[in-house]
Amino acid sequence: MIALDSIRISTLMENTSTDSGILGEWGLSMFVETPGLKFLVDTGPGESIGKNIDTMKIDLTGTGLIVLSHGHYDHTGGLPTVLERIGKPVRVLAHPSALKSTYGRDRDTGDIHYAGVPHRTEFLENLGARFEFSAEPTWLSDDIVVSGEEPMETDFETVASDLIVPHGDGYAPDSMPDDQSVFIRSDRGLVVILGCAHRGMINIVRYARRLMKTDTVYLVLGGTHLGPASPEQLARSIDELKRMDVQWIGVSHCTGPAASAELRHVFGSRFFFNNAGTVVTLPLERKPGAR
Repeated sequence: MIALDSIRISTLMENTSTDSGILGEWGLSMFVETPGLKFLVDTGPGESIGKNIDTMKIDLTGTGLIVLSHGHYDHTGGLPTVLERIGKPVRVLAHPSALKSTYGRDRDTGDIHYAGVPHRTEFLENLGARFEFSAEPTWLSDDIVVSGEEPMETDFETVASDLIVPHGDGYAPDSMPDDQSVFIRSDRGLVVILGCAHRGMINIVRYARRLMKTDTVYLVLGGTHLGPASPEQLARSIDELKRMDVQWIGVSHCTGPAASAELRHVFGSRFFFNNAGTVVTLPLERKPGAR
């Protein structure tokens, strides 16, 4: 079992930043360091991640793994920049559907825009990406797992209706089977790392507890996709987090200001914003801050 105090998570890209030396851009990327294993979860939307890597003095040369939480541009667009920084072949773990063509429909105008990976697979492979696809859990060690496809079990969580895929002559809802997360089992409970939680934060945390065979959740970190959630989904999600006695929650990206404010109200000092530039060193005794 991994000692909690040996885990360090640096957020390289997020919508907002911790200080003037860090760029904020719509998307998410986190660098996870554990004993014997360093890896990226997502790469943000584009080249600006390189500036933050330099400012935060993050050395990616020993990184042999990139986990893609799903195939949207704001989590994969920075792949070329990251691959060039790593400078050697690197495993890229993804769901088999992660490279599919996926689109979003503007909630106000109805306009449709491409939302998938913005780079050709061959281009990424030439830069060193070695894609590995699995819908099943991929164990990185005895205590770290990439979830694979996450089951949807709650009756209040749904994939956002503005996410669509080509179907026949039109479009159909995207069930987001490629959505996946990373679970770390520590000596003080689970660390659950979310990309966007498109298939429901509570579904994912429940799955983590079942897969890792422990009920104790120390930290939920990342995008919760509660920004577009209904009031009922937000309220019931908060009730479930309280019922599961989640000890800390750090939110990013698609959580949205209104949901973040409500989570802050409910969880108080156990809540923090996981902005670009935030470095989480565990265990948490106070809210983490900038590098």
